[in-house]
Amino acid sequence: MIILRARVVLPGDSPEIDGGAVAVDKGIILGCGPAGEILDHFGPAEQIDLGQCALLPGLINAHTHLELSCLKGKIPYQGDFIDWICGVTSFRRLQADVSLDEVISSACRESLESGVTTVGDVCFRHRAWPSLAGEPIRKTCFAEVFGMTADLDRPRQYLDKCIKETKPDSLLRLGLSPHAPYTAGPDIYRMTAQLAAQHGLVLTTHLAETTAERDFLMGEVAPWREYLRQVHHWDDSFIPPRTTPVEYFLSLDLAKQPFLLAHVNYISEEELEKLSRSNHSVVYCPRSHHFFGHPQHPWRKMLSKGINVCLGTDSLASNESLSILDEMRWIYRNFPDFPLNILQRMATINAAAALGWDGKIGVLQAGKDADIIAIPLTDLRLSALADIMQSAAKPIFTMVQGKIVHKISW
Repeated sequence: MIILRARVVLPGDSPEIDGGAVAVDKGIILGCGPAGEILDHFGPAEQIDLGQCALLPGLINAHTHLELSCLKGKIPYQGDFIDWICGVTSFRRLQADVSLDEVISSACRESLESGVTTVGDVCFRHRAWPSLAGEPIRKTCFAEVFGMTADLDRPRQYLDKCIKETKPDSLLRLGLSPHAPYTAGPDIYRMTAQLAAQHGLVLTTHLAETTAERDFLMGEVAPWREYLRQVHHWDDSFIPPRTTPVEYFLSLDLAKQPFLLAHVNYISEEELEKLSRSNHSVVYCPRSHHFFGHPQHPWRKMLSKGINVCLGTDSLASNESLSILDEMRWIYRNFPDFPLNILQRMATINAAAALGWDGKIGVLQAGKDADIIAIPLTDLRLSALADIMQSAAKPIFTMVQGKIVHKISW
């Protein structure tokens, strides 16, 4: 057993605890509370005193593409999303000889050092999961599927293969991802949702990410059609629904399966209302959103309507780091009046629910897995969360399922 002590503990679902402690045994949290009470109840035990730090649940990156980490700063965005996607595709081909194991290992190390203990990773052709399986980070690995065609045999065989060959464990789960409405037809969405229901898997998709996506669904198919023909995902069978991405997605019969919707940058008031009556979650990627120059995201309005909103980084092709703490600080700088307790929930509790890990992680609570981080406090006149948001301090301690995976002195 280990007892972690710190200046403040931020459980995530209750007020901060001055002079707090967390008892951990065999990867599970046994108790969280004032240090005296924890020591009386669980001592004697090995103690790790993290001093003038805040202990809080590990942060969750609900949407990323770790395989693209080698593209950091390589593909500038010049106003055309299709051109940018083509640039990413071309550069990835040029990097074909780069070791995926090394890219994933480096990305996981960066994530853990930034306090991210769980990732929702979307990978082309589901190539990354064997590399991720050996990394000490919690992960949902989404098998991405494409096809604007009438032929479902190949995508079905591919998904069946992903389900059969992926080996889940206590830190790895499989998810499925029809890529987006402009690359995956309605039958792909329905088939994927049915498979997810059958095998108990979580789902994600990119939705309402760009104006080009909206134009495609409204009938301006030419730009995307040419790209999809090049990558063999188009056969002229798709008929544009002539509606918006959110309206289109909500009209599909998806067996009431909840999806984690990545981005949702473009949505009307009426669509927000409809989305709020569903069980879908939304992942907002603040700095990637800013990179592409989208209009202000309606994430606060979504939250006010009861939609489960969490945070992601997207890939390093459109971001500077894989740090959810950096995303939180970006929000704090730009929306300083936003409640910090809700901001913490977006990075923990909400994300855990969206990825299907809510029974295991997201709060420091007895019975949950011990995914815990410690961040130095620099101004004790402030609340711990305000201090963390205003400082540039990086986590000095990261624990995943009771195993210390990052620790430095300060």
